[in-house]
Formats: sequence, structure tokens, C-alpha cells
Amino acid sequence: MWLDDFDSSSEASDNSWNAVSSSSEVSEKVKEWIKKSAAKAKKIQKDEKKAKKYDFLLSSFLIKIILDKKYDDLLVLLMNCLEKWYPSNFLLWVFSLVYIEISSKIRESSNKKTFLFDYVSPEFVEFNDSVINEQIRNRINLWVEDMIDVVLMEWSEITTRKLIDLFDNEKKVLDNYFIGIFVFFFKSINITINEEKSFNYIDFISGELKKSYRNYYFSIKVEWEEI
Repeated sequence: MWLDDFDSSSEASDNSWNAVSSSSEVSEKVKEWIKKSAAKAKKIQKDEKKAKKYDFLLSSFLIKIILDKKYDDLLVLLMNCLEKWYPSNFLLWVFSLVYIEISSKIRESSNKKTFLFDYVSPEFVEFNDSVINEQIRNRINLWVEDMIDVVLMEWSEITTRKLIDLFDNEKKVLDNYFIGIFVFFFKSINITINEEKSFNYIDFISGELKKSYRNYYFSIKVEWEEI
């Protein structure tokens, strides 16, 4: 009968027990995998929510920028960066050098102190990097600090990794945007700066930004790898 099919050999018994034990281990591994996948999915959703926050902010400012014809040339450069999928928060901060309202809005939302920049050269002059007005120096320093902070403050693994990749593979379109902003800024305060000199500054600034993003990314990336 049924007992006749029972194999009482030790080898068969061991195999049966091992199968049950192995099945239990697989079950635990599956549970752990599901738990980690759910945690990672939740983190990704949080990342996407942060990105959308700046997408909406960028959209609201774009309307104002489009209506103001003086920004037409910069708008083309901005759109070129958007087409390459540069993150909205980063592009907003770059533009903030020439649009103080953007700077004030994001600094307020990040609980950072706002500032007033109202310097204008009394007459048109050529840019001289050996004699830079203190207000201009401070304004540019804050601009660079803000571009670092806006990425690190509400850190997103996804957008930061994408930004670093873009710095490596789509730098030319960003350089053009940066230079346009830089030239526009100085022109608005009656200072002329040529594109070659602008590029020298922008190349240094973008290098510092990339270094800061990469250092922070690799220092905190371990949190994702542990999920």
C-alpha cells in the first residue's frame, strides 16, 4: 500500500529534509527581496516627487520669462538643456543669476536667507578680473554655492546620477547656457565680458560643481546599495 512506497533510507530522508530546509531559505530570500524592492520603489517615488516640485516651479517662471523679450536668447539655450534632460532644479539655479526672483523663491523654500543685489556700474566698462567689485564677487559666490546646495539639499540619487552623466556627455550644451547667462548678467550691470573669458570662468565653475556632486553622490550612494 502507501507505506510500501516509503523509502526509509537515510539518503532519501536527508534529501527530503534538505528540500524542506532549502525551500524555507528561498522563501526568506524572496521575502527579503520583496522588502528591499518595496523600499527602493518608495525611495524612487520620493525622488520623483522632488523633481516634480521643481518642474512646476520652472513652469511658473517660464511663463514670466517668455513674456519678457529680453530673455529670448537665454530661453533658447535653456530649452536646449531641457531637451537633454538636465534637471529642472539645476537649470533654475543657473538662471537665477539673471533673475533674482527665482533665487529668492527657491532660497525661501529651502529656508535660506534671501539677499538684495542692486549693483550697476555707473558706466559701461570692460570686465577686468584683477579688479572685481565686492558685490559682484559675493553675488557669483552665492550663485555657485546655491547651485551646489540645490542638488544636495533635497538629494535625489536618480537626478544627481543623471546630472553627473550629463556633465560628462552633454557638457557643450550646458556650457553654452552657462556662458549666455554669464554674459547677460554682466551686460545687465554695464560690464562687457567676451565669450572666451566667460568660458574660462564657466569651465572652472562647472568643474567645481561636478566635483561637488560626484563627491557627495559617492559618499551617500551606499544608502541605496544597502536597500
